[in-house]
Parts: sequence; structure tokens; C-alpha cells
Amino acid sequence: MPPLGKRFSLDDFDLEPIRSYLATLGYDIDPRTLVDVPEQRPSTLCYLVVDDRLLMLRRRKEPFSNHWTAPGGKLEPGETPLEAIVREVWEETGLKVSGLSLRAICSERGGEAYDWLLFVFRATACEGEVKASDEGELRWLPIAELDQWPLPDVDRKIMRYVLDEQGPYFLRVVYTPDHLVGEFEVKPLAEGVR
Repeated sequence: MPPLGKRFSLDDFDLEPIRSYLATLGYDIDPRTLVDVPEQRPSTLCYLVVDDRLLMLRRRKEPFSNHWTAPGGKLEPGETPLEAIVREVWEETGLKVSGLSLRAICSERGGEAYDWLLFVFRATACEGEVKASDEGELRWLPIAELDQWPLPDVDRKIMRYVLDEQGPYFLRVVYTPDHLVGEFEVKPLAEGVR
């Protein structure tokens, strides 16, 4: 990890666990080919779908403060994206997720709190009880009513790819200064690398 106060750089991060994980899925991909700038930090999101509802988190801090989004967080050194999402969902929700599938890898650019290389998962089952989170309020939102909730613009755009049965996808997002989606590109993951 970079020293305190130094901006993150993918060049300082051990990418072998990410490369190995992608290889187990049949993708021989160098993670560096998935980013536009080295400041994009590896992270995860998990859309947990149970009984036509999504478990969503109303974030207390950036990115997307006060918006509802999926739980997740940064990869720690030595973790695969799968290990990171299981840990992050547990830490943020108290749930042990299962039925996980990688639905997309999303290259996001938009400034310090918005430069990510997101590994986006869908989970279809969980064990345990939802517990309070320091990250924000947790709530099961009916998929059919998501238009009524303040979700980030990017979540509304990527959700259709996360919830469909195709994929996985490679998504490239560039944010406007007000954190709306300015550019949005979608490809099958196998075609998404340069």
C-alpha cells in the first residue's frame, strides 16, 4: 500500500491475485490493460439479489454520499476480487453471501474519490442477519421500485448488465465534474481489454 498521504497507484499494488482470479474464470488478462490511469484503485461491489430485492447501502461518505448503492470496498494486498467481496459484504452487512458471479469489471475515472477498477458481483443467496453498518444505512429495496430511490447515475446504467444473464462485461465510465456519467462504454469482458 502507498504511504500515508501518497495517492494510490496501481503500479504499487500486487496484481498477481487479480490476474490469477481472472485466469480461473478463463480470462488471460493483465489488470493494467483494464485501467486508463494508474490511480484507479481495485475495489468491489456486490448486488445481492434475494426475492426480487437488492440489499443497498445509503453511503455516508464519498463516493456518492447520500445515495443508495451496493455494498463493497477496496481490495487488500494479496486478496482476489472474490475474497475481497466476501470480506467487504460481511464487514458492511453482517451477511455471508453465496451464489456469487462476476458480472462486470468497470473502469471508472472521475477524480480522487471516483477513480476505480471495480469488480462487480451479483450474489443470489446469503446467511445471517443484516447488522448496522458504519458505512451507512442498509435496506432491502424492491427491484421494481428502484426508480423511486436516489441511486447514482452509474448504478442505474450498470445495473441492467449486472442483473442480466449475459456477460461478464467490461465497462468504461468517465464521470462529469458533478459525478454523472459522461462517457459509458460496454463490451463483453473478453473484448474489453486493449
